Amino acid sequence: MTSQDVIRIFDLEDINDLPSAIMGLLEGNLERRDEVYCELIRLNENDMSYDWFQKLYEFELAESKQKGQFFTPKSLGILCSALTGQSGHVHEPTAGNGSMIIADWQQRRNKVAPWDYFPSQNMVTCWDLSARSIPILLLNLSIRGIMGYVYHGDALTMEVKQKYILLNRKDDPLAFSEIIKANINDVIKQKS
Repeated sequence: MTSQDVIRIFDLEDINDLPSAIMGLLEGNLERRDEVYCELIRLNENDMSYDWFQKLYEFELAESKQKGQFFTPKSLGILCSALTGQSGHVHEPTAGNGSMIIADWQQRRNKVAPWDYFPSQNMVTCWDLSARSIPILLLNLSIRGIMGYVYHGDALTMEVKQKYILLNRKDDPLAFSEIIKANINDVIKQKS
């Protein structure tokens, strides 16, 4: 997938507008979201095993010098997944666009027959500080049917700007997850 593909799919004038365009898509009409998801899957030849946006983000959107945003190579994500086991809940305190979660998701799915993989048994909790990364993270998890929680905030201080719930109602590895924006006041009350 090229940056020109992304500009066309999200109807962008400037690639820097990608995070807000993705968030608008995720918060909008589900039919339109699903059309875009299917186009992304087609453009990437049905290969869901990696973060399609990583190179684009790294070269166009990352704030490496200002915020120390660096990317995890796919091979390291696969290694970490193998070292940590293949069942239960995953916590990623610096998720970025989700490349480590995607690598783990792929490894877990490869260990069982397709009909024996259930998103509800492989929940994730992700945190990230970057307002630019959160929309791409949400898209990357949702398009893969992953279930769990995404916190836009600081995992160290537990300061939460926004909480999102990823829900795969069918518990189907081939279904997309809904993204539910939690009421931030409820999140603050839970922390107290």
